[in-house]
Amino acid sequence: MKNLDTIKNKFLYDFNFLMDPKIINELILYQLGEIYCDDNAVSKTHTHWDFFELTFIVSGKGVIYCDDVPIKVKKNDLFVSLPFERHKIISDSKEPLRYYFISFSFIPDSKFKTDILYSPTLLHLPTHLRVHNSQAWATTFVSLLSVIQESTKFSDLKFELMVKTFCISLWQTYQELPTTQYTSPKGFEEQNLFYKIIHYIDEHLTNINNLTEIADALHYNYVYISRIFKLKSGKSIYQYFSERKLLLAEQLLKEGDMSITKIAEHLNYSSIYVFSRSFKKYFGVSPSFYESQQNKE
Repeated sequence: MKNLDTIKNKFLYDFNFLMDPKIINELILYQLGEIYCDDNAVSKTHTHWDFFELTFIVSGKGVIYCDDVPIKVKKNDLFVSLPFERHKIISDSKEPLRYYFISFSFIPDSKFKTDILYSPTLLHLPTHLRVHNSQAWATTFVSLLSVIQESTKFSDLKFELMVKTFCISLWQTYQELPTTQYTSPKGFEEQNLFYKIIHYIDEHLTNINNLTEIADALHYNYVYISRIFKLKSGKSIYQYFSERKLLLAEQLLKEGDMSITKIAEHLNYSSIYVFSRSFKKYFGVSPSFYESQQNKE
């Protein structure tokens, strides 16, 4: 999601933590905000990271794309976007969209992540069930936008609990809805494999020497897992692996406990030159320049 061109707007109110996610106990917050679109506004197609995004339509109407599937939305619709999906929003020319949005996940060892947010009920939500119309969701977003600005002793805990309560309500809503779309065993198997690849890369980010190791560990052919990963995420395994390493490198530079040479070694780059070149290509500046800017803050 680097260099994402956001939708043209008349009004934007955005707490953006995409490049440096805000950790609130078990919650990982990427974005929270409100957008009032211009007429015929269009966001460029982009692929989400490993997070859920919830969009609530305050007014107007438009189309939200779930991968390549267009879904019409209107006032009081809550739209659910799943991890690693391709996403695009088109606002209506006569009734432009105004909407709230939140992008978030939970830390890997959180039971709340595995049992609620990433449960089959929400993680495998069929396309035709992505929209749920209820004005009640608006109150939750208004409260979240209010609490994120608080600086009281328990404001972070309050915010985390509000998001968790939101997730439980969403989970309960979809538990009660009938599912008419059949998911083939093959499709389910491919989705599980996709998440196994993600998990393996995240767990072995600093010691993978060759990407074929992933296929060996999961007992699949590398060509096959490459095809599945590209199909599900819109990017190659190499792209995901490289981005995850560079984002970790950025975090290590911010922390300032390791030299650039040590970071390159830690992340298993073949040389500091290769690391510096990759970092500059992704972030637009060299690691040394990025480090110097952090020291000024």
